[in-house]
Amino acid sequence: MSKIIVAAPPVPGEFGPMLTLAQALAARGHQVTVLSGSTFRVVTEAAGLAFAPLAGEADYDIREVVAEREALGLPPGPAQLNYDWIRAFANPMGEEHRALQALLEEDPDQYLICNVLFLGAMPVKFGAAGRRPVKWVGVSVAPLAVSSDDSTFFGPIPSADPEAAKAANRAGNAELAAALEPARDRVATLLRELGATEPITASFVDVPYTTPDATAVLSVPGFEFHRSDLPATIHLVGTLPPQQTADWEPPGWWSDLDGSRPVVIVTQGTLANHDLSQLVEPTLAGLADKDVTVVAALGGADPASLSIPVPDNARVADYIPFEALLPKASVLVTNGGAGGTHQALAAGIPVIVAGQSEDKPANAARVAYHRLGINLDTASPTPQAVAEATAAVLGDHEIRDNVAQLAKVYAEHDAVTAIERLALG
Repeated sequence: MSKIIVAAPPVPGEFGPMLTLAQALAARGHQVTVLSGSTFRVVTEAAGLAFAPLAGEADYDIREVVAEREALGLPPGPAQLNYDWIRAFANPMGEEHRALQALLEEDPDQYLICNVLFLGAMPVKFGAAGRRPVKWVGVSVAPLAVSSDDSTFFGPIPSADPEAAKAANRAGNAELAAALEPARDRVATLLRELGATEPITASFVDVPYTTPDATAVLSVPGFEFHRSDLPATIHLVGTLPPQQTADWEPPGWWSDLDGSRPVVIVTQGTLANHDLSQLVEPTLAGLADKDVTVVAALGGADPASLSIPVPDNARVADYIPFEALLPKASVLVTNGGAGGTHQALAAGIPVIVAGQSEDKPANAARVAYHRLGINLDTASPTPQAVAEATAAVLGDHEIRDNVAQLAKVYAEHDAVTAIERLALG
């Protein structure tokens, strides 16, 4: 048995996989303490795990952060990314550092496995006073962003000449790093204030991946862009098993998903679901007269918040666990969150992606590049665009074959074992 701190910022999409990992590690006999925002105390303790709360700027409600950003009218791209990085991930670093140090003071013989957006271990790594965990493993939920001569965050830049392609990719990576310079400057300032003595020398795009002793990316070859120069400390480990929902009961219409016609799932995830007119409603409208059954999984949103009538061929629920729904599905229409996208592909389900914020465009770029579905290249597609994309995916044998082959790759990976070995091996 080893003693492990599992840490994550209080963001559902970042915290959820870490809780799943913490439960799996505890089931293997390890003593696990979860460190995150107070919002997640109840769910953590309900899972039978010890919980340590973050405080101050690190203990925020991400819905308020998103509302603040939207009130500022920041466009998708660098403006949003820098705001999110600074507000949700950089500014909490000091409180994360203090909370982590308190746990290590109580017991120095602990390992740290944290989401790469939890920056609380960075100050000591860069020379600030304090204890280091026995080993530090970062876990990335988002797609791989590490700079490479082979690719950018959004894919390889095409060129017939290998040297020209290498130069173009370097330039593309440098452009992204420059766009995130405000976030880098903020992190550098905070590190100095916390007593760090060593400067950040790597590209800021790379720092969350390259600073831990090892980093596990919750992805697989065949979804990520190939990087022949990937640092040896970074590993593609596959995806974590979905969280089980013991008390969920199928709705009365569940028998309608009997395989007599294709089932199209549409979701905006659990965070970006306050405006269902972005993706759920265009999907319901666009497929209303098609020979499919549409299931709108609202990620906790109230079905009454829909502003259009529910078509006869559609079923709507505030929540349906994906592990129950995906085996019934033929296509997932999603705003491109990493968790849902990977879960669908691992189940052999092609995806149609419509997302423009956070890491969603990068996930969409991978789907399009590897022909695992279709990238609608917008967060608010028209009903016609969704209908045409759905028909195209349902009729494209190459896409379905690609997804089936990739599902085998997912099945070959055991993320929990891989992360356990990286931390404790």
